[in-house]
Amino acid sequence: MSYQNPQILYFLFALAIPIFIHLFNLKKHKVVYFSNIRFLKEIQSEKKKRSTLKQIFILLSRMLSITSLILAFSNPFIPSDTKKSNTNNTFIYVDNSFSMDNVSERGKLLDVAKEDAIKILESTPTNNNIWILTNQFSSTENISKNKKQAEDYILSIVPSSKIRSKKDIIEKQKSISNEISSLYIISDFQKSSTEKEHLKQIDSNSNIVLIPNKQQLQNNISIDSCYLSSPINSIGNTTTITTIISNNSEENVNGITINLSINKQHKTQQNINLLKGESEKIELHFVLDNSKINNGIVYIEEYPITFDNKLYFSFVLEEKINICQIYETENTHINQLFQSEENSNYIKQYIHQLDYNIIDEQNIIFINEIKNYSSGFINSMQKYVSMGGTVCIIPAKNMNMEEYNNLLNILECDKIKSKKTEHLKISELNLKHPIFNDVFSSNKLKKDIHLPTINEYYTFNRNSRNIKENIFRLENGTEFLNNYKKDKGQVYVFASTLSEKESDFQKHALFVTTLYNMSLQSVQIKQIYYTLNKNSEISLPKSNPNLQNIFHIKKEGTDIIADYHSEKNNRYLLIHNQINEANHYQLLQEEELLSSLAFNFDRKESNIQQYNNSELEEYITLNNLSNIRVLQSDNNLQYKIEQLNSNKEYWKILLLLSLLFIFIEIFLIKILK
Repeated sequence: MSYQNPQILYFLFALAIPIFIHLFNLKKHKVVYFSNIRFLKEIQSEKKKRSTLKQIFILLSRMLSITSLILAFSNPFIPSDTKKSNTNNTFIYVDNSFSMDNVSERGKLLDVAKEDAIKILESTPTNNNIWILTNQFSSTENISKNKKQAEDYILSIVPSSKIRSKKDIIEKQKSISNEISSLYIISDFQKSSTEKEHLKQIDSNSNIVLIPNKQQLQNNISIDSCYLSSPINSIGNTTTITTIISNNSEENVNGITINLSINKQHKTQQNINLLKGESEKIELHFVLDNSKINNGIVYIEEYPITFDNKLYFSFVLEEKINICQIYETENTHINQLFQSEENSNYIKQYIHQLDYNIIDEQNIIFINEIKNYSSGFINSMQKYVSMGGTVCIIPAKNMNMEEYNNLLNILECDKIKSKKTEHLKISELNLKHPIFNDVFSSNKLKKDIHLPTINEYYTFNRNSRNIKENIFRLENGTEFLNNYKKDKGQVYVFASTLSEKESDFQKHALFVTTLYNMSLQSVQIKQIYYTLNKNSEISLPKSNPNLQNIFHIKKEGTDIIADYHSEKNNRYLLIHNQINEANHYQLLQEEELLSSLAFNFDRKESNIQQYNNSELEEYITLNNLSNIRVLQSDNNLQYKIEQLNSNKEYWKILLLLSLLFIFIEIFLIKILK
């Protein structure tokens, strides 16, 4: 118990006055003489006890009346169980992410949140420092505001593509002020962006009030992602884009129409049904026109949440795979395979007349039966693979083992241990490896299938530090073809030459399948879209050496000059969250068009599941988080906040008690005889 005017308590000494009057009654008694008082003495004896008891009650009522009156003027109160009443700093966070486009019984969630924020303002003392926070985290929000400025700022809040976790909000508040503060968080508390564990990390100097806005509609269909099914696509041929659609609702949804447009032309559409919580891959087929750069949109029509109804993507037509055979002994089967392939730009280079300038232009290089490797060649292969190139090494029969192992070591592959002559069949195929995608109808080979035989092969020393995946094994368990990952590139290593004397692999159907799919896998599938507000690496395409390195990202009404940095001969754009709108953007070097970039909103909030009041309160209670409260967002919010922040005062009750004791005294004196 505390007192607003404790000095008034000194007047409790006034309680001595009624006691003094009671003990020293100065009233003069009148003497009445009677002839015979025998009967009166009996009456007097009985009345004296009643009178004494009555006087004691009168004394008590007077003392209690005076005590109540004095206590009422001292204004006793019980302080609020939080520190809010002792702080002049008020922070109000209004969640303006796209999920707040959903609706509640009171209207659009963002509009309801703004109404709640204004109610909090009205219950805030006039002299408080007020900060309004949103997902923007702009410099304006670092400055405190008065009530009028805060209200104007709240009314100006619009939806934002940025997503902030509750941990981000609390850390932002602490970065502005380390003093005792009140923080009101108004949000839909989506489970995707609310980690309850972060509430445990709240500083005891922070008093948090959580105000969840409950959704009325629990449905949302989202386009989550898309990708091209093949890295090589030709003009006039059918191209397939695969998209993933999710039903984030609690009900089955029928008749969803998925549309695809390329370069502002509608290409195709497909109707699907989705069970509740189901995601489905949908293939959309279209024919490419005569456009090198293609801008596409996959879209649906669905409300009220619309930010994830469209997915923008862009890609540059890749019609040919650049393939090179570097040989000392030429493999004619490789020549026949790729020279007749219309999707290939195939060249061959004799090792002793090698043009090193063409290496970086190749998607895949077949190194066929080279006996000796110079240090210059080894270094060029290391650089090529590190930048994302693919190398397939086919060993020579009689080679310099030391130089060969030096190459394998530089490319982070297993070294050769020994050479063996033995007639063995290939017995195991790793059908899960990407080069066998869509090759076999099942994950198991038929028992009677004919597989190639090997007469001579090399064995390898296993290095556990290398990232390796086996593709073929011989009958005795020896690895025949391995795939290694190094930096951004990859290396394939055969355990045998592919000449007709040493194996019949080159005559088997697996030869064509393996090498052709190797070449397909060597084409790096470029990212066809980027996510806003994420620091993605945007690789710069080849630029014009005759122009300055000034790169623009342009759209109607937008022109951003982007920085870039170089890393291992690759260059990457630095956007720094300068793009805020999902759309297609042109990438230009000065005024020359290089490529097109697509940006989309983050799909994190597509899943609309949220924490309700009871879930939050249960977690707070279980973890004894005494400085966190949960309030229901409704029309009585302002009253609840005032009650939460106010002290429990008792002066009114004490004043009524004082009047009550006065009436009791009057009753005892005047009415009770």
